[in-house]
Amino acid sequence: MQNNYKILCTGNPQDFTVARAIKQVFPSADFACRTTGYDLRMWELSDEEHFKKNIVNYNVLINSSFISGGAQQKILEITRELWTEGYVFNVGSTAEYEGRNSFFPLYSVQKRALRDMSLSMCSGKFKTTHITVGGLNDGKQEHTDWLDTIEIANAIKWILDSKVNIPIIGIEKLNAE
Repeated sequence: MQNNYKILCTGNPQDFTVARAIKQVFPSADFACRTTGYDLRMWELSDEEHFKKNIVNYNVLINSSFISGGAQQKILEITRELWTEGYVFNVGSTAEYEGRNSFFPLYSVQKRALRDMSLSMCSGKFKTTHITVGGLNDGKQEHTDWLDTIEIANAIKWILDSKVNIPIIGIEKLNAE
């Protein structure tokens, strides 16, 4: 599959998100967000059908948008159901480590569930990598010294180009101290 990537990334590349960095590293990637006609909350059956109709045109999914209600897990499940082979990158959070003790317990539990599902689905032709990230720079003034999202995009490229299986990886910013 090397260099024959047909990439769909969840998230809006116009916002300060992982999707923006993916656009920089993979300029030909497509994006699933409301501005491109996707509603990944999938509250309506038509939203799920739209995703299903389109995901079959790709062989790499970057599942980066957190949407409450288990949407990242649903996106992963649908993709696994429809693909016989491909690569899914699921973007998690260091909040996974805290679980229900987190400041945002539902977020933490959902990210942990995504990690566990990702690891359980990784196989020979259907590869998954769960990327646990901490403190992303989302463009807010108070987050400018947090992890630059380009590091996530560069890690995805490195993993795609690698000859080894990498089912889970953690990425955090080094402290300057």
